[in-house]
Amino acid sequence: MHKAITCLLTLALVALTPAHAATVKAGAKCSKAGSSATVSGKKFTCIKTGSKLIWNKGVAIKPASDIKIGMCPPKAAADKNPGLTQLRANALLTMSEADAEDCSMKIGWGFRVGQRDEELFMLTKDYRLDRVTVTVMKGVVTKVDIG
Repeated sequence: MHKAITCLLTLALVALTPAHAATVKAGAKCSKAGSSATVSGKKFTCIKTGSKLIWNKGVAIKPASDIKIGMCPPKAAADKNPGLTQLRANALLTMSEADAEDCSMKIGWGFRVGQRDEELFMLTKDYRLDRVTVTVMKGVVTKVDIG
């Protein structure tokens, strides 16, 4: 009796599993062109090949945790083209003003102080994707903006 109930329950679960829940892997069928799925650190996109829809070979996704706050990140070509990201700029948080400026110069970012303690500085309104504007409170960077 117990085996019969287990067997019926298994069949019911298999019948309820949607058909579109197929395994996402390179070359497997997919249902909608342009849809994407992330599996095991790779982003797969559904593409049309001939008359079939299949998952592409996938693109490795670099984890965001590689950038640590308070530690100078390594120089990257992406800082110049398409431009510095807020995630990378946030690495300057908790650094001293001098350390943040040294790090910025070493990487090739422009650097300027927008506010130091209660003193606000006049800034140009040009927006540059390769420059950071920092807020410094008691000698420590507390805010980083791109531009």
